[in-house]
Amino acid sequence: MKTATLETNLLDFAKHVKAGLEAAEGDAVKVASFVENNASEITGLAALAGPGATSVTTVALNLLNVVITAVKGAGDAASANGLSVSLDSALVADVKAAIAAIEKV
Repeated sequence: MKTATLETNLLDFAKHVKAGLEAAEGDAVKVASFVENNASEITGLAALAGPGATSVTTVALNLLNVVITAVKGAGDAASANGLSVSLDSALVADVKAAIAAIEKV
């Protein structure tokens, strides 16, 4: 793929991300849905920043999926009372690895 084509595709996708986030207008559920629906593209963009960014992005998306599931499951009660989310040991280990990767930068 030519560099100019890659830059055009990247710019088009960035505009798509910006439009999606602007359309959400601060609504966390809409933002979460947008991120969930575009996870592979977001991870692909992170890969451009380096291999460490890809793993951190993957962990972030996994965390977001846990939170989305909890918020959807709790419904209106989550808005009224807040929500606690439990993380399994594997996800905690992934978060610790992401923290270590971020701290190296």
